[in-house]
Amino acid sequence: MVRLTTALRRIDDAKSRDGGGAWRVCEATGARVRAPRAKTPWGCVHFVGGAVLGSFPDVAYDAWLSACADDVGLVVVATPYELDLDHEKCAMAVKKTYDEARRLACAKEGMDASRAPTFRVGHSLGCKLLCLVASAEDANEREGNGEAGDGTIDMDVDATSGTAVAVSGTTRGGVGNVAGHFLVAFNNADATDSVKLVEKFARDLLKKRAGAASGASEEFFKTLPNLAAFAERAAKAAGLEFKPTPAQTLERCRTRFASKRVRLIKFKDDDLDQNDELLEVLRERMKVYPGRVDARELDFGNHLTPVYFSTDGLKLTPALEKLVGQFALGDAEGVRKLSAEFAAFIRDASS
Repeated sequence: MVRLTTALRRIDDAKSRDGGGAWRVCEATGARVRAPRAKTPWGCVHFVGGAVLGSFPDVAYDAWLSACADDVGLVVVATPYELDLDHEKCAMAVKKTYDEARRLACAKEGMDASRAPTFRVGHSLGCKLLCLVASAEDANEREGNGEAGDGTIDMDVDATSGTAVAVSGTTRGGVGNVAGHFLVAFNNADATDSVKLVEKFARDLLKKRAGAASGASEEFFKTLPNLAAFAERAAKAAGLEFKPTPAQTLERCRTRFASKRVRLIKFKDDDLDQNDELLEVLRERMKVYPGRVDARELDFGNHLTPVYFSTDGLKLTPALEKLVGQFALGDAEGVRKLSAEFAAFIRDASS
């Protein structure tokens, strides 16, 4: 995992030396910002990626996020994060990063920050982090001023009567400018199972480079699956667990999740996706909260379909060239189709 992170960081550095392309780094926050080309922006996307890959969103998700920006005229603000067992801490960190980066992006692009909508977009673990944000959005901004049904009070369903009731002692500040959530391949696994995501990514890298690698780069890619398997065994032996646990995360979504519009995306060949569990609790939530949730099962793709990047054209240092070589990872057609799904969601959410 360390070597994978190192390689991605070096690729990210190489992009920065080349000017970053259409991406720029928000120096005040570390967020990666991508404005639409040839369109006047009217809102923002807050993107959070999956484990490891989410630390380098402008590299791993470049093709997809660039299409999202250009197709619908939204400024993408991708918030990197470092892996931590405390997912709540990660979630609050990306929210803080986004809030400040969004304010600066709106000023730069001439948008009214008080009116420009935000669409939260996540992949894999990033979906979980955004769910935690949505379950804590502005929770401390109001005390005692909410009303049942307006989204400012945590609601539950009384088991006896089947009617909506307020959760004792809780108030919420609403969802503000958040216009919707587009959650792709939600993953809420425990610590040991999450390592399998990294292993899958490593194996896909190895498969992609079969017959093309040589020397140090061949050894680098061959060791990735073994490193992931070792990490999985180590996590089990140490009894590591995420905070909040998978069950706690779902319970928060069931009683606190706040969003006007939610769409869950599931790929055809994805055995790591846990959308069904999230859909069940969000449907329960929407019985008492004024929002909508739906799910789309696509006839293509797998858990890593949102990921597409290439080192082609980058000015790599000799050491990095030796380590990873020139390669492309991902399915360009799958990214194109996923971008069309996002554009359709924006049309639905804005209607």
